[in-house]
Amino acid sequence: MESPSSMTNVHHISGLDDRERGFNRQVHVISQGTAYQARLRYEALQIEIESSLTEEEALQRVALTLQERGYTQLRTQRIFQGEQYLGNQELWVDYPDPEPEEVPALSWLQRIGRLFGQGNN
Repeated sequence: MESPSSMTNVHHISGLDDRERGFNRQVHVISQGTAYQARLRYEALQIEIESSLTEEEALQRVALTLQERGYTQLRTQRIFQGEQYLGNQELWVDYPDPEPEEVPALSWLQRIGRLFGQGNN
């Protein structure tokens, strides 16, 4: 049960999990005075984000945590504001996937060296 000074908003979060399966779960964002806490459970994964300054920051930290675990195409949508059901009234917020790290191109000499097991470059 919520204390008088706290309020929980519920968001959908969807995207592709680390095995490239589509998923859609709820994230509970709890306002506790001047801080926000976010909670997500997906299969064996449990994420709890503590002490964010805003609700948006808490959601961004959840998305970043998921992206660090290989989740992609993430987006959220608020579906409950406190006890009020919003349905699909709120817009989706997208969290762009991080840019993949660039792997330096190998020269033809380095490629030949790899073929013959010479060098790890």
